[in-house]
Amino acid sequence: MELDKAIEQRFSVKSFTKKNVDFGIISKLLDVAIKAPSAGNLQDWRFIVVDDNDKKNGIAKACKEQMWVGQASAIVVVCSDLVNLERFYGSRGEVYGIEDCSAATENILLKAVDLGVNATWISAFDEDEVARILRTPENYKIVSVVPVGYSEEKFFEKKRNELNTFTYFNEYGNATMSTSAFPVIKEENVTAVKEGIKESKGFFSKIKDKFKDVREEMKKEDE
Repeated sequence: MELDKAIEQRFSVKSFTKKNVDFGIISKLLDVAIKAPSAGNLQDWRFIVVDDNDKKNGIAKACKEQMWVGQASAIVVVCSDLVNLERFYGSRGEVYGIEDCSAATENILLKAVDLGVNATWISAFDEDEVARILRTPENYKIVSVVPVGYSEEKFFEKKRNELNTFTYFNEYGNATMSTSAFPVIKEENVTAVKEGIKESKGFFSKIKDKFKDVREEMKKEDE
């Protein structure tokens, strides 16, 4: 599958069927996960694959009682082994570990689309409880819980705001590229933007007139 298509078709499911995912597929998910970037190439990711029903249900309960998580064929818990990260980067090590594991998690999600299985990124969980269930070492930072399985839910188009609402150039608030005198907005939005500017000018003019009236009244009182 083309990368753009996988990105477009990725979505989060909230239910799974009883159909099991072959471990060969899980292996392929993890194989692309370790191709993600990592700080200093320290490759701090660690993956715990859970298919035991009791443990899956325990993890689901730890995920803020989202019991559908336990329906998954398997749950991939993505952790960072902080030992080397903290050795080389000190207090920044944990931040890098979260970033590394997040990159690995996104690779898993996209590869799942490519392989025709469903996966959801869960970040709302009781980390201490998940660590207890999985008996992870103290130096492990649990970053994400990824249930993997087959779902009957259908792909839905994700709603996203226009790119120009997120993008600036050279400094915050600057929506104009240095090579162009025009802001980054689609042609069909130009009229709406102009109308918005016009309304804003009218609003501030009214405010200015209001303050002018107040100053004149205060001046009269002083006299």
